[in-house]
Amino acid sequence: MRYNLIGILIILVIIIAIVLVYNTSSFLWKETGVTYHSQDPRNYRYHFVMITPATDDGYWNQAHSGALKAADSQKVALEYFGPKFLDLKELERFLEMSILSSVDGILISVPKDPNFKALINEAVEKKIPVISLFNESDETKRVAFVGVNTYDLGFKTGQALRRAVSGTIKVAVLVNSSFSNVNYHRYLKGIQDAISSESGLQLNLILTSKGSSISAEEQTQTILTHHPEIQVIICSSASDTLGVAKVVVDLNRVTRMTIIGSGLTSEIATYIQRGVIWGVLADDPKQLGFQGMSTLIRAREGKPIRENYDMPLFLINNHNLATYSKKLIEPAEEGNHDSN
Repeated sequence: MRYNLIGILIILVIIIAIVLVYNTSSFLWKETGVTYHSQDPRNYRYHFVMITPATDDGYWNQAHSGALKAADSQKVALEYFGPKFLDLKELERFLEMSILSSVDGILISVPKDPNFKALINEAVEKKIPVISLFNESDETKRVAFVGVNTYDLGFKTGQALRRAVSGTIKVAVLVNSSFSNVNYHRYLKGIQDAISSESGLQLNLILTSKGSSISAEEQTQTILTHHPEIQVIICSSASDTLGVAKVVVDLNRVTRMTIIGSGLTSEIATYIQRGVIWGVLADDPKQLGFQGMSTLIRAREGKPIRENYDMPLFLINNHNLATYSKKLIEPAEEGNHDSN
């Protein structure tokens, strides 16, 4: 009788476990509201998840569009997760949920945080390949990185600075908080290397933003109020670029401040056109998503992949704004990337 009772309990535990796994997977599929190519995800070869810092962001929506194109061509179902605005707890929850659901692969872009490092490592240890997008994750077991080389971003920003100004110039740099420690130092080294032969260009103030345009606005007000000697503000992200531009306009400092930013959105394009922003460095988000998805598919299939895929960067100013606005902002047909 005792052994029969133990056997029944074991069977009940197994049934409960199966139900929990099924419900978790169903919850994962239903939460996003994404439209799939089929109502039954089992018709697909793989079930992947894409997790980004903010879904209410033009850059990441375009990246998602590029990823979907690659997924569609390879019979892959892709879910898109992310809080509307940056929320570390929500990002952590999405990643935990994806691991519990045993998805086939994860595309992810998250800020530096020990919790994310542990979760990414857990996913890889459970045979779920993880591709880091845009922002490199420090010392994780991710299988590949697809994004912007931060040294290259810094160096090309420094080159843009040399083109934009001359003479003795005091510069403030606003580094986005999403940068990992390694990328933070690579970015600044890139700028310093590019301007090393120009003794008049000085990085006088280096600040870390909190990753939102509101934070950048507050820090810009601090710069303009307490550091009136600053003549150039460099930004490493689109949100910071927008925040700085808004304050410079509001405080009527456009003619006295040069802004060199990152990323291209319709708002940033308008500021460039009006002469508020001198120029920005930007990559193609659709190509980022396409390359990230192509790399994840190859990793899932066990095919050889490169550890790092550096996306091309473009310097965009008033001279070429029309061309790049059409390419990077307006809907356009993405070109295929070689995934070898």
